[in-house]
Amino acid sequence: MKYKFRFSGRGGQGIKFLGSALVRVAMEANFFATLCVDYTPSVRGGPIFCDVVISDEQIAYPYCEGDADYFVAIDQKGFKRAAECVNDNTTSYIDSDSIDDSAESIVSKGKMIRVPITKRANEKQVTGAVNILSLGLLSEQLLETKKPDLKKDQFITVFNKMRNSENNIKTFQLGKDLYHEVCP
Repeated sequence: MKYKFRFSGRGGQGIKFLGSALVRVAMEANFFATLCVDYTPSVRGGPIFCDVVISDEQIAYPYCEGDADYFVAIDQKGFKRAAECVNDNTTSYIDSDSIDDSAESIVSKGKMIRVPITKRANEKQVTGAVNILSLGLLSEQLLETKKPDLKKDQFITVFNKMRNSENNIKTFQLGKDLYHEVCP
């Protein structure tokens, strides 16, 4: 079993933190996990993406190159730079407020779901935690499909070990709720 994730955005949105949180959850669940980050020299505001690979066996190649199982994009610049990871089996969660209509032509494979990630973060005044909100959204997909089999308590255990754990858990729940609104 091996699952590949790509998260994209812009520098300052916590994309690397998002990937590292998922890696920690996978390790809590006794999986092997890797994190690779790609960003431009202008880190703050520039495009960034990270690849996470989770497996029940050791991982030899830690990148998503046209073979991501899940793709989450929360910024236009990061989206354009990272979208080559999509294939016929990819489930893509694309921010409906920060990524323009070109997404449909760029992500022509797999299943694409437009989600108001940034809008919800703004509404709930958690703009600095759009990454955690995105992870909450994705976690519901993982809990439903068990691909990979990560449990809610494993996410909570990881958040409890981090700074701002109470806020992270609340924001994580906002993402879970958003999933049920847009993916019934």
